Amino acid sequence: MKIPSPAVPISLLSVLAIAACGGGDDGPTTPPGPSTISISPTTTTMTFIGQTRAFRATLRDAAGQNVTAQVTWTSSDPAVFTVDAGGTVTAVSNGSGQLQASAGGLTANAAVTVEQAPTLLVVRSGGNQEGVAGSALPSAVVVQVTDQGGTGVSGVVVSFAPGEGAGSVTPQNAVSDADGEVSTEWTLGGGRFGSQSLRVSIPQGAQTIVNARAVPETPIPDLAIEGNLSLSRDDPSSLETIDVTVRVANLGNAATPAVFPLTLSIDGTVVETYEIDGLAVEERVNLTYTLGPFEAGSHEIAFELDAAGEIDEWTEDNNRASGQVSVATQDVIRVEGTGEVWSREISADSADVLLFQLQVDETVNEVLTIRLAGGSGDADLFLNYDKRPVDQFDYQCLSLTPTTNEVCQTAPTRAGVYHVAVHAFTRFGPTTMTISVGDDPVEDYDIDLVFVSNGTSSQDEIVEDAVELWESVIVAGVSDIDFSDNPAPAGGCGAGSPSIGDVVDDLRLFVTIDSIDGVGSILGQSTPCHVRIIPFLDDRVTSVITGRILLDEADVASLESRGLLEATIVHEIAHVLGFGTIWSDHGLLINPSVGGSASADTHFTGPLATAAFNAAGGDGYTGGARVPVHSGGERGISDGHWRQSVFGDELMTPFISADRSILSAITIESFFDLGLLVNLAEADDYRLPGSAGAAMDRIKGPVIDLSGDILRSPVIPVDATGGWKRVIYRR
Repeated sequence: MKIPSPAVPISLLSVLAIAACGGGDDGPTTPPGPSTISISPTTTTMTFIGQTRAFRATLRDAAGQNVTAQVTWTSSDPAVFTVDAGGTVTAVSNGSGQLQASAGGLTANAAVTVEQAPTLLVVRSGGNQEGVAGSALPSAVVVQVTDQGGTGVSGVVVSFAPGEGAGSVTPQNAVSDADGEVSTEWTLGGGRFGSQSLRVSIPQGAQTIVNARAVPETPIPDLAIEGNLSLSRDDPSSLETIDVTVRVANLGNAATPAVFPLTLSIDGTVVETYEIDGLAVEERVNLTYTLGPFEAGSHEIAFELDAAGEIDEWTEDNNRASGQVSVATQDVIRVEGTGEVWSREISADSADVLLFQLQVDETVNEVLTIRLAGGSGDADLFLNYDKRPVDQFDYQCLSLTPTTNEVCQTAPTRAGVYHVAVHAFTRFGPTTMTISVGDDPVEDYDIDLVFVSNGTSSQDEIVEDAVELWESVIVAGVSDIDFSDNPAPAGGCGAGSPSIGDVVDDLRLFVTIDSIDGVGSILGQSTPCHVRIIPFLDDRVTSVITGRILLDEADVASLESRGLLEATIVHEIAHVLGFGTIWSDHGLLINPSVGGSASADTHFTGPLATAAFNAAGGDGYTGGARVPVHSGGERGISDGHWRQSVFGDELMTPFISADRSILSAITIESFFDLGLLVNLAEADDYRLPGSAGAAMDRIKGPVIDLSGDILRSPVIPVDATGGWKRVIYRR
């Protein structure tokens, strides 16, 4: 059945229609602009004149929403503080006032107080005076109390307290004036001469010291040993001497006698009295004496001026200084020639160190081997030529296995002294220590040559010959690096270089013959890519693992035809091996010019290279420090070659010749200074130009300019597993 819809009255429909059409009242509207204003912070205290503080005004409408409007800032007392248009208040003087912000007929206030806090004590005058002991100083001591901004603070109690024996003051306490200043008269103590002190303080905690110098009415000298004794080392062996430096001064106000005595005592017994030339007022002199050897044990070294007290001086309290040395026993072992073998059983308790000194009469081009074998425990072996290092980890050879089976080898066996140390990491022994010359073979130094891009067959052969030369110069291998767990990515040693995921023994050399810059200019470039480190010694760099040489294909044929290609490649391999490229990592490059002064006296300080430089005629060199390195501040050439003006046609200067590209003992010994074992028989005869016996004084014949041949590229130190530690960015 169909149900009819209910009827709707016409009047109601009319109302609904009107409502649907709109047009009714929207209700009250929010007036534009801010309804409230507030300041943040609402109160502040400023503690020094000139201090600033930023205030912020917040405006909101009736709905509580932030609105923007022009704010006017005013200070109720500009003599106390001022305010700028942005609401930043500046303290002017002590007092308080109201900060007002106004906008759109609204205002808000914040309380501002300026109350200086005494923070500093500044000596304005009267400091560092000189006066007669027991008398008042010529001028009053004036100090100022200031706030943090340096403005004087009035009304602060200041106390003056002379140090022990430093006399008296009047007044002892005073109140700072309107400028924050206060003064006192200081009468120096009469019981001693020299420096006297006056402590100045305020209850708020600030304090300062005023010094004065008390002198005798009749001038007299004051002999003094300044500071502590300086010992070249405090742990010499029973075979070693030490240098002791003592700084002697005359602190008095009259010259010393023409000669005065300085007494040396060892363990309280006078062993020497030195006659020292007289000193003028305030004159100082450093005196160095070589002492020892000492018997094993602890010893006191003391120096004393005028020990008999015969010189009238200000005080004798500063006449003496002493130092302690702890002397270890060191046994002598003489090594007389090839084939000799020496052995001894040794034992030691944990942490003990056994010291031996090997004395060699004549240099032989053989390997010196020190070996530990047998016994229980853990002994570590250290070997160093010439001087005994202060730190055991500065020895040239460190053998640190967790057993007593250790070996150190070096070549050649040099005339002079070797130091051997055996450290008991744990109690060990009995262990046999054997020393031999020439009987123990060493692992060869291998250069794995990889051509990324070949030249002609004859050019490749020249590269191979240069590699063989360096394999003859470097006579012992270094630690293998296994990249299997941490492969080096392709391109990591120059464009086109393959990835490295195997064992590198000892150096992998990537050679590319490709374009650099066309004919002339840069002919070749080289750099190490990866270097070995000792992780537990702050990642100390030791030797090169991989490196690259890039030869400009536009120049190689010309170099070959002119007889310069082999010398160029030998030169570049030297840079890969570390010549001029890891000197800084070993602390052997001093005063570099790149990034510094172009005229710097840059020099290499390796002791063996320095000795070879002296032997080649450099013992009379007066042009600067030794061994002189090419400076000039130019990247790629400076700080990485021998100085041309000194070395002439030596191979490792920036310019080399076909006729006389000399590989000198100086260059070969520089690699020993880098920790590599070398064969001095490969050195060419060489004398420095201008020295007695020199064959020439300047380069003759065809010359090649190797400027810019050291690549400025990152070098990556890695551990024994090829793991990256950091990146070294060259200057």
